[in-house]
Amino acid sequence: MRKNLVLLLSLIVGVNQLYAQIDHSDYEITGFVFERDAQGKLKPLPGAHVFCVKDQQGTVTDVQGAFVIQTDHAYPHPIMASFVGYESDTIEVKKAGEIQFILSSKTLDEIKLLDRQKTNAKSLLQVKNVEWISASELYKAACCNLSESFETNPSVDVSFTDAITGARQIQMLGLDGVYTQILFENMPLLRGLSASYGLNYLPGSWIESIQIAKGTGSVVNGFESLSGQINAELFKPQTADKIFWNTYLNSAGMMENNFIFSAPVKGDWQTALLGHYSYLGKSVDHNDDHFADDFQTNRVSLLNRWEYLGFDNRHIMFGLRYLTEDKLSGQISADDPDTDAFEFARPYEVDMHTEQAEFHSKMGFIFDKPGTSLGLISSLRYHNQETSFGTSRYSGMQQSMYLNAIYQSNFGDDSKSYKLGMSYYGDNYQEKLKLRANDEGSYERYDQTLGAFGEFQFKKCVRFSSILGMRADYSRQWGMWYSPRLHLRYNPLENMVLRASAGRAHRQANVLAENISYFFSSRELEMDDYEDLEAEKAWNYGFNFTYNFYLLGKESTFNMDFYQTDFENQVVVDVEQSQRIKMYNLNGASYSTSLQLDASIEPAEGWEVKFAQKWNETKTTYATDALTSTYVPFVAKYRSLVQLSYTSWQDKWDVNLTLQNIGPSRVPAQGLGEEFVEEFWSPNFNLLSGQLTRRFKKFEWYFGVENALNYLQDNPIRSVDNPFSENFDAAMIWGPVMGRKWYSGIRVRIND
Repeated sequence: MRKNLVLLLSLIVGVNQLYAQIDHSDYEITGFVFERDAQGKLKPLPGAHVFCVKDQQGTVTDVQGAFVIQTDHAYPHPIMASFVGYESDTIEVKKAGEIQFILSSKTLDEIKLLDRQKTNAKSLLQVKNVEWISASELYKAACCNLSESFETNPSVDVSFTDAITGARQIQMLGLDGVYTQILFENMPLLRGLSASYGLNYLPGSWIESIQIAKGTGSVVNGFESLSGQINAELFKPQTADKIFWNTYLNSAGMMENNFIFSAPVKGDWQTALLGHYSYLGKSVDHNDDHFADDFQTNRVSLLNRWEYLGFDNRHIMFGLRYLTEDKLSGQISADDPDTDAFEFARPYEVDMHTEQAEFHSKMGFIFDKPGTSLGLISSLRYHNQETSFGTSRYSGMQQSMYLNAIYQSNFGDDSKSYKLGMSYYGDNYQEKLKLRANDEGSYERYDQTLGAFGEFQFKKCVRFSSILGMRADYSRQWGMWYSPRLHLRYNPLENMVLRASAGRAHRQANVLAENISYFFSSRELEMDDYEDLEAEKAWNYGFNFTYNFYLLGKESTFNMDFYQTDFENQVVVDVEQSQRIKMYNLNGASYSTSLQLDASIEPAEGWEVKFAQKWNETKTTYATDALTSTYVPFVAKYRSLVQLSYTSWQDKWDVNLTLQNIGPSRVPAQGLGEEFVEEFWSPNFNLLSGQLTRRFKKFEWYFGVENALNYLQDNPIRSVDNPFSENFDAAMIWGPVMGRKWYSGIRVRIND
């Protein structure tokens, strides 16, 4: 720990030296360019030209409408913004600060020029390494829920947890998804008992955009984020369509319906109702092993959002969300009229019931001083889950409260700003687990964590900025934590950015709920005393290089990410012995190294090609391996992605193809006696998916395929004919267990 603190202090000293070497004689002018749409809402205007009239220094806005101009002339500065088809505007800037253009469209008599906004991009001006994904990018795949939102994104890896439930999990920087902080609108989304299946609870049609931040996140959002941060922005009453409806049906029989209704209410209130219903009423067995490959599902989810617009200097928003879900999977017997499978004296079934209710709110107050505001965020959550599998069962209940107060302001001008605040987490967990003939065990935890944080951002000139943050959190169960974090950005060229980050994060593991798929086996649980499992702590260091260039007259991007995560403590989930699942505190080294290279080019009008290559080395020390670090199971050593997209003129047709190559991953030894299988590395394999979309005036129709090559893992379930034997195991999954899946759907939008 002392070594890490010395390294962080050295970085801070280096920042100060770099400040001293940079010439600050230039003047910097920053701001945004917006357009106003037909509903009167402001939208970023990427590609707008902004220049200083005095010396004709100019630039082009990025995907968020942001720009930065550097000039040698003193104030005042006449700054002009223009875009084809819009009325130009000029603002006289008299002092340092951020300006804002709102351009109005004009009618052209003879020609109308259209340009396409990228569906995902990285800003060269942000200090943190953040990738923005729009709803249009999500529509390139089925994207029925958040877990399927990353099928076309190389930064987040998607895999399956077991061969029975069809549940998906994510990995980031070579680490399990539980080490990624997943938020919605900067409030906790996947925390606690929802870690295993919570990605399925957020419908893709509700999502307006997603931001993916690699490495340690902002201290404002909490002490977590060991490997990264994913924040989903949902449609709000102001941004949602008046009426939106999406219906979906696939070849397995899964039917989904999503809707959004938004409308003004009496006075200054606006509301939006977001709904979801999914149903799969039959068992599907693609690999003929007499086990269902996916849950029979009956899920209903509702979200009601309210927003008050009566104040110019205040913002009030709150929402209520409720979900209920019933799932059934397992062995398929001859009683099922859709199969000719043989009968079982006692079928192995997995039956799951989940209920979740949540209230969340946001209040913001804007003060007269520019850049000064106060935000109050809160959420209350109830989660209950009942699961039976074979002769075993698990039940879990969670009651949580989250509060966060954030005050932000400037030191003089916006070149030096800060955020200060306090947060509170209150969690009550009650879990019970019974494995086969063993007695039922009860596990309870009640914890309160109170934290204070400060974050300071410095923008000394147009090319350099940094964020320094510090958190101090006191946990009732684990004591005091300190989380220092540093982010640096340097633009050596206008179209090039270098970023570096370093920081420490913590996590409270919920080992039973997060690893429930391992219990779909004959394994016995060996765990240290529940109270003795320590909080997880890790340092993360990262570097990012992004370069935008023009190829064939179109903007292209090359990106490189390198990140290292080193654990000080980790709750090790050990499945190295075939009949055991062990959970204990780390004793040795545990780390993950991840390198990603990706590029995006537009070879012709309407065409876009993306390439990505990623390498992971993730190792942990297991007590069964003589205290030497070993590759973590089911983490692919490398992954490749190629995506081809075509959008026709006027956006009437969309075609998208995505090919992934998944590299080998280590699979632990399995079984006993004659069924014993030694440790091995899985083969690499390809996954191909595609979608065709046709847009009409009020609706769009889409048709697609997943796993088009029909690749399946051989024999995913050990002792599949006798699930109650000591050799049964359905959790050793390294590849897909669902075959080729066709789907189709319609999206309808109705506005004024």
